[in-house]
Amino acid sequence: MISEEQLENTLEWLLWALHDDVAALPIEAGDLTVDDWAFVLEAIPSDDRYRLWEMLPDTDKGAILAAMRDDARNQLLGRIDQPEIVSIARNSTPEQVVEILDAVSEGVAQRIIRRLSPEDQDSITSAMAYDEEQLGRYLVREAYVVSGTATVGNLLVELKTQELPPYTDSFLVTDAAGRYLGQVDLNMLLGSPRGARLRDIADSLDEVLTTDMPLLEASNRVKNSGRSMLPVLDSGGQLLGRFSLRDALDVFQEHFEAQIMHLGQVADEDLFAPIAVSAGRRAIWLGINLLTAFMASAVIGIFEDVVAQVVALAVLMPIVASMGGITGSQTLTLTIRGLATGRLAPSNLGALGSKELSVALLNGLLWGAVVAVCAGLWFGNPQLSYIIAGSLLVNMLVASGAGIAIPVLLERNGIDPALAGSVILTTVTDVVGFMVFLGSAAVLLV
Repeated sequence: MISEEQLENTLEWLLWALHDDVAALPIEAGDLTVDDWAFVLEAIPSDDRYRLWEMLPDTDKGAILAAMRDDARNQLLGRIDQPEIVSIARNSTPEQVVEILDAVSEGVAQRIIRRLSPEDQDSITSAMAYDEEQLGRYLVREAYVVSGTATVGNLLVELKTQELPPYTDSFLVTDAAGRYLGQVDLNMLLGSPRGARLRDIADSLDEVLTTDMPLLEASNRVKNSGRSMLPVLDSGGQLLGRFSLRDALDVFQEHFEAQIMHLGQVADEDLFAPIAVSAGRRAIWLGINLLTAFMASAVIGIFEDVVAQVVALAVLMPIVASMGGITGSQTLTLTIRGLATGRLAPSNLGALGSKELSVALLNGLLWGAVVAVCAGLWFGNPQLSYIIAGSLLVNMLVASGAGIAIPVLLERNGIDPALAGSVILTTVTDVVGFMVFLGSAAVLLV
């Protein structure tokens, strides 16, 4: 294991070496873990990525691919021919193979699966039968399983010669048919008589996971369990594998990184994705934003005569839209975080709405008064001061309500609120802000 500073130094050396066509890895590279190599591959330009890939040990390539983010992995697999992918799959665990096959076409995936051992074929086929957001697709089948008929003494003797899988703080107990009976942790094991049967001391009250459970929900349950892993069962109570705290942390990281990317309407995770791919993905959201901008402009066009007669309105319009946009974005971010972490539900939605509207009301009164005074001193028109203050207050209240309603409604309809929420919110705050501000001016000033 190397430090973060050593990893950065190794990355810097590799970039220099690849640029100068040095076909060897530095000595420090021998200490890099699979996750470190995934980090390094994601941090170098795509043209150099494949050249470095060819220098890596074949035995680690499956694990490295599985540890990489989707876009970077897909880009790299696009450069690898099918025989090499088959070779990588044969040196990988079923869980790693599932990650790899997600990046290739269904036909190629089936051809690769047919070249694996029958046992791996069964594991991979059953995993890929689940949706990408279900736990059954990603559960780890490597778990320390013991028979319920064994005694404490038997297990203690066995443990002296066995290497435990990572993140194992308890032992999963099953009957002869493979049905789950419970867990026995180390403290329970050491405190029990050596002749006691494991099925008699196993704790069957601990939480378990099921294969059809959403991945994020399973991750939250592992995090809250106080254990380093939880067993995964099928609908009949058969033990299939486990889901560890490490797996849960990976899910959380990917989920929250995706939320951040979506808030900026950036769909690609790879820093060095091809220019054409990145441009195409971002062009879609730029086009959507342009349409919403035309909607706001259309509202202004309705009051073109008013703006022409009172030039001050053109100066103050951006303030109304901006304050509403910021207010809505603050509430939107809070709501999306609550939905993502499971802390926001129908039962407490009303309480959040009441609180956010109260905050918007106080801030609207405060900043409306400040802007009103500034506008009065600037333009010497008291009516304009009242209009801008009232418009700010209304738009901030509407923005706060929209910041809650939009992500909740989007999620209920199966749309990612982080991806579409900010675009809709901007439209609402611009249209409402301009309509209230210019409409009031049309009535009171012209």
